[in-house]
Amino acid sequence: MELETQVVVIGGGATGTAVLRDLTMRGLQAVLFERGNLSEGTTGNFHGLLHSGGRYAVKDKPAAVECIEENRILRRIAPQAIEDTGGFFVVLDDSDEEFLPTFLEGCAEVDIPTEVLSGAEALREEPELSPKTRYAVTVPDGSIDGWDLCTGSVASAKEYGARVFLYTPVTAILREGDRVVGVKAVDQTCGDEYIVHADYVINATGPWTDKVTDLADIRVPMVLSKGTMVVLDSRPVKRAINRCRYPSDGDIIVPVGTTIVLGTTSVTVEDPDSFAIEEWEVDKMLDECIQMVPMIEDMRLQRSYAAVRPLYEPPVDEEAEEGREVSRAFYVLDHEKLDGVGGLITITGGKLTTSRLMAGKTVDLVCAKMGIDAPCRTHLEPLPTGD
Repeated sequence: MELETQVVVIGGGATGTAVLRDLTMRGLQAVLFERGNLSEGTTGNFHGLLHSGGRYAVKDKPAAVECIEENRILRRIAPQAIEDTGGFFVVLDDSDEEFLPTFLEGCAEVDIPTEVLSGAEALREEPELSPKTRYAVTVPDGSIDGWDLCTGSVASAKEYGARVFLYTPVTAILREGDRVVGVKAVDQTCGDEYIVHADYVINATGPWTDKVTDLADIRVPMVLSKGTMVVLDSRPVKRAINRCRYPSDGDIIVPVGTTIVLGTTSVTVEDPDSFAIEEWEVDKMLDECIQMVPMIEDMRLQRSYAAVRPLYEPPVDEEAEEGREVSRAFYVLDHEKLDGVGGLITITGGKLTTSRLMAGKTVDLVCAKMGIDAPCRTHLEPLPTGD
């Protein structure tokens, strides 16, 4: 079957579905292909935190600004997907207390509202916190449902005329010379093959970014970081609990429904479809989070799972410091500018909290290339409830 459209979106996670919605709200014809179901990748397997930006307020201020701004927008447009848990950054020892002024200064600089509670005040609010708690800093963290975001974006996009093909992986990217002109995809449920001609193809596949660009003979340097999480069988805290220190393994507890999720590790993997959860990772999550909420030691482990973060590794100047951390910022890659291949744009990196913003920047580039003057409006219209 042959189809024609203006834009093809590859990837049915939070970012891909947000891109689809943004495109159609600006009047473009668009279709989306996803190899499985919506939110089947990283979106459906993260820890569930709606970031306040507090986690990045010291080391990555631009990311912190993005998080707190998108936090406010998502609360307004998608309240059905969010539980307003609030969050604590807890101070347990001398090292945490030494970090506290730096943390508060960082939050103030990026407009994250905070309040410092004494240990006694914090324990009245959250009785299961460690009795060693010296202080707790309030931040506007929350719990967010990635499935609700994806289905809401799809429902909105369909109202504007979008088409969505699930269980239909893209098997080829069509090129004519130095330009991408469409895709080929195959429906895994019935075997139907689609050849879709398009002005632009947007790659929003997260950890599978380089696998998709390989189809167009383009290399995108990616680092894949596995994060393991542990789910426990009850909810002893109301808020998201963070350790007041530089981000590290096992420093966050997120209440999700009737459970809590402990997170997370950061382990480099080679393949987003082939990795294992190691016993040490589960032990690390438990050991670290028990320090914040001691009763975790007596709780039943319900399950463990992992997601893969897509970290883009841009070319580094030879004189730059080696061994630096790969950024967790998001990147909109214009392959015409980077690789001399027009018609293909990649959006990668980032976080679920910033997926709407990521989509907006991606569609801004598409519109600029197509000569379309249509500003982003996804922050203005409520996200509908999807099926």
